[in-house]
Amino acid sequence: MESSSRVSAPLSAPLSPIAEIKLNALCSKQELSTSKSPKNAVASFIVSGEPDAIRGVIKAVHDDLKEGNKEATIEFRETTVPYIRIEAPTEEDALALVATAQRMAAAHISGHSANDKVIFVEPPTIPGASDFRISLDIIGDTKRARGVLQSMSDTSGSASGLSSDKSNQTFSKDLCEALEKASGLYRSLVLRISLGCYLLDTYKTGEFTLEKFESMVTHPRARGQLDRRMGKAPTNLTIEAVLDRIRGPDSPCVPMDNQTATSADVIPIYVLECCHDDDRYETELETMKKKPNQPLRFSLVRTRIIPQSAQVSKFEAISLGIANRKLDWKIEVLPGDQKKGASQAVKQYLEKGSAELQGLCSDFCTYPTIRLPAGVPLATKLNSVTIKNIYRFFWKGSGYVLQFTINRRWQTIRDMNMKARPETDFDVTMYGEDWDQDSRVHAGETVGKIWGDDLQGLLRDEEGDALNRVQGLVHTISEIRDFIGGASHN
Repeated sequence: MESSSRVSAPLSAPLSPIAEIKLNALCSKQELSTSKSPKNAVASFIVSGEPDAIRGVIKAVHDDLKEGNKEATIEFRETTVPYIRIEAPTEEDALALVATAQRMAAAHISGHSANDKVIFVEPPTIPGASDFRISLDIIGDTKRARGVLQSMSDTSGSASGLSSDKSNQTFSKDLCEALEKASGLYRSLVLRISLGCYLLDTYKTGEFTLEKFESMVTHPRARGQLDRRMGKAPTNLTIEAVLDRIRGPDSPCVPMDNQTATSADVIPIYVLECCHDDDRYETELETMKKKPNQPLRFSLVRTRIIPQSAQVSKFEAISLGIANRKLDWKIEVLPGDQKKGASQAVKQYLEKGSAELQGLCSDFCTYPTIRLPAGVPLATKLNSVTIKNIYRFFWKGSGYVLQFTINRRWQTIRDMNMKARPETDFDVTMYGEDWDQDSRVHAGETVGKIWGDDLQGLLRDEEGDALNRVQGLVHTISEIRDFIGGASHN
């Protein structure tokens, strides 16, 4: 049995994608119930136009489509008229991939791909302030720089040329459009929100107006990144001060389970992280039954891999705080497809480790001592070793989670085994419940199912006011940023 249909979706651009769908029955209906090769859907995606003109578009669409959709077979066919062949488990999957390819082609033709960065410089929130300058604070020997408010005149009674609310609305609109576009181009995506300090690698010196500073940091040749590792300059935040604020009696951070009475009673979970061939491995520490008069012991279990391809963001939005704000923040859209399985050799090696904790879990200064086998080749191939104390809280009882992580870092397994003094820092991230549960996204379902109720309506096929929800997200991030930044009085 074979049927075909033609689906066309003309674009506003001169080149129009056309998709031809064929359903290939690999066996009769009677055999389907027992066959290991069920009916597949095959799609041929074509962009009309001169072959030389559309070849680059087709190839770019193929690369993006293949990277974001591992369950289908996606091939670039170099013929007289180049095209993409898509073989998917169901017709619904094939049609969804065709629609995604159409959006990708439109983005490439218009010159607006999903690999965008939005940088927003938040204006001062001091009422009536319009006459101010931004200077650069050079951070130690790194030669990297961060923008800070240099001077501000008292302009009481004069009309301010800046509106923080209006600026935030513009940023939320740009962010909403970017998230909608990214969600339409990739099947499986995960959101990650981090606090930190945005440090410039390339910059001019001097003082700047808000407009000139924005122009400098958003220039295509500008280079900078959010430094998530806190506990040093320029934030002057300490682990103790931030954790005391999170666990304080009036804290908006709420325990995530009903068995924990207050945020002060939350104890960390422990994770061992290391890297191998640019892939990141995370292994959980599971508490073993405690024996009298002995330290708490752990078994190393449930190793998972975050492939290098899943660590490169498809889109990021960065908000730079100046004036009285201590921190900046970034929201990243990362590939959610993590079908690559952990190397069995690495998994078995990590889970042979032993761990014990001297002291109390409630003491943030303590962390498990982990020892891994030293006399095997993998011991020298794993690097960037980190033991993490991870604390998680609901923010004001919402669906958003605040994660506070203390990191103890070593370059090698040998350094950790020898109990060398680690480099210690901390980071603060935020996410929504189930944002990372991409395994719940079944064939034909939108990635939006993993973005939680708080962002429902953000994607094209969901009902709701996407912009209002993104504005709510931006507001919540800003609240958390100001709350954590408030732990510093310098």
